[in-house]
Amino acid sequence: KDAKDYTLIGKPTRRIDAAGKVNGAAKFGIDVTPKMVPNLHTAVVLHAPLFGARPGKIDASKVMGMPGVTHVIQTSAGVAVVAKSFWQAKLARDVLNVEWITDSASKADSGKIKAEYRELAKSPMAVVAKPGTPDALKGAAKTISAEYDFPFLAHAPMEPLNCTIAPRGDGVEVWVGSQFQTADQGAIARTMGLKPEQVKLNTMIAGGGFGRRAQPDSAYLVEAAEIAKDAKVPVKVVWTREDDIKGGYYRPAVYHSASVGLDASGKIVAWEHAIVGQSFFVGTPFESFLVQKGVDAALVEGVSDTPYDIPALKLTQMISKPGVPGLWWRSVGHTHTAFVMETMIDELAKAAGKDAVAFRRDLLGKHPRVLKTLELAAEKAGWGKQMPKGVGRGIAVHESFGSVCAQVADVTIENGQIKVQRVVAAFDCGLVVNPLTVAAQVESAITYGLSAALYGKITLKDGVVEQSNFHDYPVLRMTEMPKIEVHLVPGGKEPTGVGEPGTPPIAPAVANAVFALTGKRLREMPLKV
Repeated sequence: KDAKDYTLIGKPTRRIDAAGKVNGAAKFGIDVTPKMVPNLHTAVVLHAPLFGARPGKIDASKVMGMPGVTHVIQTSAGVAVVAKSFWQAKLARDVLNVEWITDSASKADSGKIKAEYRELAKSPMAVVAKPGTPDALKGAAKTISAEYDFPFLAHAPMEPLNCTIAPRGDGVEVWVGSQFQTADQGAIARTMGLKPEQVKLNTMIAGGGFGRRAQPDSAYLVEAAEIAKDAKVPVKVVWTREDDIKGGYYRPAVYHSASVGLDASGKIVAWEHAIVGQSFFVGTPFESFLVQKGVDAALVEGVSDTPYDIPALKLTQMISKPGVPGLWWRSVGHTHTAFVMETMIDELAKAAGKDAVAFRRDLLGKHPRVLKTLELAAEKAGWGKQMPKGVGRGIAVHESFGSVCAQVADVTIENGQIKVQRVVAAFDCGLVVNPLTVAAQVESAITYGLSAALYGKITLKDGVVEQSNFHDYPVLRMTEMPKIEVHLVPGGKEPTGVGEPGTPPIAPAVANAVFALTGKRLREMPLKV
């Protein structure tokens, strides 16, 4: 059809599932009950305190006589207590006594990892890209160098992990909020000695995923299958929030170092960039096509394919092995690469004595789509106008997953804390099918990114994760929510990504706003003044 003949595409349409989510009728994975699955039991797993440890001696003497408890089952990752209800299983797990075998366990320590990554960056690294004139940096009139540290991040979905498995004839039926149905179905089948077609998988609404429910090794589903296979009754495996926060599969910690040279007129002549971080593809089926010649594509995305016209870019990368389970996290590698690129570009604009938007405009001549999005955000935010006293304004633009998002953030500092007052976003996702959905996703992505920018940090001490719940791994509260405007770039022949591209620009936009307000460059997450 010609666009002028569309009757639905491009028209605001409210979600048909919203009412059920408001009134409680919608069923999430954790809402599976005995009414839906007769004779349903609940399992809670005691996981090892150290990654890589495994169960040794198990003392269940205090557990088996407790109300409702029916099974104590050893799994490959821990020990499960099965009972008639969640609370019965949870209370029994709390008194379960397990001696852990720790000879191959990780003793990862955040402080040591940070120091190790700096040393690794000095060693020979895999070369990702090296176009342009060799050693161009040596001839620069001015050089800006910086180092950046990013911590491990938990996904922290509101609904923790869960999975229900029930025997059905010669197979099983599964209820789970999966992001990875085909892989999960196969993993459950292999674990239970079944064929994939013997596993009926019902995809439930997920109360937040952000990548956590898409594990290449389907680990939490394999665990559920091990329990169900042994218990031989319908079992719902439920992780507590503490299990989830402490249970690994984090956005990996990453280190960047960058040195950029400017000529006498303030133009970029060379860019040298090194990245050290973990690959969560190594050892999975994805390794063969996403890790080539020692380079993890997800670790360098956002730098290797930058839209900025850089005449000489040398990008190198080192894959680390910190001993902590890693996983993709909303917007994957762009979570850290966008921050480095956009704060460095901002710093270069300042060094060149140019406006941040004008400096970017000069570098985006070959990428009109990125430039158009940048200019729309700047226009709608009133870029260049005098800011009120005590308010800083910053901008960032980034392309990911086929879409472009630019954001302008207005921030204040209140009692030593960064407070984001307003975010103006411009978004180009090609053909817009439902503008309400696009706006909601951008708002959601900004909120999720702000939680990480202001608070997100998982730390380990001698192998033990130090955070456990929202009191020490905070997420953005309603009272901290900024006003958000979303402006869509018109046009486009086909739709591109919506769920993830809104996350990468928010942290650098805020950091650049803090610099505008305080003169301080922030190069470590979460952001602190």
